[in-house]
Amino acid sequence: MKRWVGWVSLGMALLWAWGASATEQEPQAPANSDTFATNWIYRDAMESPWFDYSWATHSLRATSPVAEGQYSISATMRSEEALYFYTSPHVADAGATFILRVHGGTAGTGAVVRVRAYADDTLTPGTELGPRCTGGRILANTWVTCTVPFSALVAPGARIKGLLLQEGRGVTLPTLYFDSLRAEGLRIPSPVVVTLNPASLSMTAGTSRTFIATVTGSTNTAVTWSVLEGAAGGSITTSGRYTAPRTPGTYHVVATSVADPTQSATAPVRVTPAPASGLWVSGYYTGWNADLYPPEKVDFSAMTHIVVGRVTPNPDGTVNTQFDNDNGPAIARTLSTRAHAANRKAIIMVGGSGEHDGWVGAASNANRARFVSNLLAAMDSFGYDGLDIDWEPVEAADKPFLLALVRELRTARPDMLLTFPINWINSNFPEDADPWFLNLVPYLDQINVMSYEMTGPWGGWTSWYSSALTGESGTHPTSVASSLNAWVAAGIPKAKLGMGLPFYGMAWRNITGPYQPYTDWSDYVGSDNDFTYGRILALTATGGVYHWDSVAQSSYVTFATPVVDGTVRWISYDSPQAIAAKGAYARANGFGGTIIWTLNQGCTNPVTGANPPLDAVKGAFLP
Repeated sequence: MKRWVGWVSLGMALLWAWGASATEQEPQAPANSDTFATNWIYRDAMESPWFDYSWATHSLRATSPVAEGQYSISATMRSEEALYFYTSPHVADAGATFILRVHGGTAGTGAVVRVRAYADDTLTPGTELGPRCTGGRILANTWVTCTVPFSALVAPGARIKGLLLQEGRGVTLPTLYFDSLRAEGLRIPSPVVVTLNPASLSMTAGTSRTFIATVTGSTNTAVTWSVLEGAAGGSITTSGRYTAPRTPGTYHVVATSVADPTQSATAPVRVTPAPASGLWVSGYYTGWNADLYPPEKVDFSAMTHIVVGRVTPNPDGTVNTQFDNDNGPAIARTLSTRAHAANRKAIIMVGGSGEHDGWVGAASNANRARFVSNLLAAMDSFGYDGLDIDWEPVEAADKPFLLALVRELRTARPDMLLTFPINWINSNFPEDADPWFLNLVPYLDQINVMSYEMTGPWGGWTSWYSSALTGESGTHPTSVASSLNAWVAAGIPKAKLGMGLPFYGMAWRNITGPYQPYTDWSDYVGSDNDFTYGRILALTATGGVYHWDSVAQSSYVTFATPVVDGTVRWISYDSPQAIAAKGAYARANGFGGTIIWTLNQGCTNPVTGANPPLDAVKGAFLP
């Protein structure tokens, strides 16, 4: 294969060198061009709009042998040399064929010639000519007719600019002869192109969204709007405002060019029902602590979605599917099976903290198509309904690739679920709620704020809660409510925005409660994967005192006698009281729901599956 490169490069160089003069000769498409019944390439001479750009020793006026007329094409091809016929762009209709006659000369029986196309500025692999000929091969001393379907050369809709007959084995062939070359079913493509923004969409039943149609190739940019499924698929105004039907399903919005009604663009729209309560509960289940909450014990009645972690991206576009557990694949399949049996949705968490380099490489232009394919294959293999795109952090340079990734996932699988976690916001810096993330909204079903561990011994801060609902101020400037509202102010719809609930706490030494000055990071003892809900309950039973802060709507426990390492005096966590307040806030203010990090850490008894905070979530967020 390496030897082909030189001759192909030579051919492309010749194409470039001849392109300027050829462009002047290429005919313009008629205003209303029809499909060519027969598009002749060679009959005694090249026929317009085709031109000979071959890079093999050849003649267009061989007098013997001749199949029809006065002349044929003779060609003596050395390794990878080719007859190359160039044209202005054409598109192959269904059933289009390339037809020619070939004569093997005196010694050409079985000669291997490949038919290739130059389409969309790329040379296609093509197909061998011999098996497409009468008798199944090129024959010496005999003319045979060969019929090559364009479907064996190019993808549907490709813009074809050339056809090649190329030596295919890396040898020198005896002189061969070709005659009566023609293409049937080719047409000159319309210059009009219609595109839609968004290209695909996920919507809740009964809601509305405006599509924008762009028409190029004509001064008349008007379109007519329609829904492929008719009235059953919703309605759309003359300005592109689409209203989804009440019945869930996948429907298709169509914009058709007025200038050329044969040209249109179609956007699939996935319409999903709103939960009866209007709220979702998406619980993360992590493989690394599966022993805390066995998959067979998970209570699916307390959630709408389970998010199972995790699959991680590799820079080359492949993915790791071990789910952070030696038995991870089996656990993942058990959870998806149990979720569907309970009429719940199952989502794979992709990425997470520490996976940034993998995201950047996998979502690059070079690897993104492979990455999308591998993600969908993992989703299908484990029986999941969608993906949680946990790209952390999102750097400025990452944004176009993240957008391309979610857009291509949605286009490839319009019915899948796509969710995305975003950061909490410091109320002193509301501009951190970056409006760029609005670009992702049309493609996502949920955008969830990771509103936990929202404090630390940072300069100028006083001690504060891990996940306070309200009560933020200058020296403790975070809360669930202020973070949600900052993202709403940036433009994210409330219906797609969820809050985060921690099923673990943050433990501190020296500090005895909120609103106190920190010493430094030595005050911090631990949090995620260490101070689980079950551990907090057990420590509280040894002499802890429960407290409720009505301003912050947050709970905590203090210890007169330090615990754990002899210094822990204060643990901030979400009690059932705090969870109830958050559910009430989400309902009253029209937010979409909540995520839980993590279901595993809420379990207090892996034998029985008892999970008190999950029970509280069920009562607060679900009907």
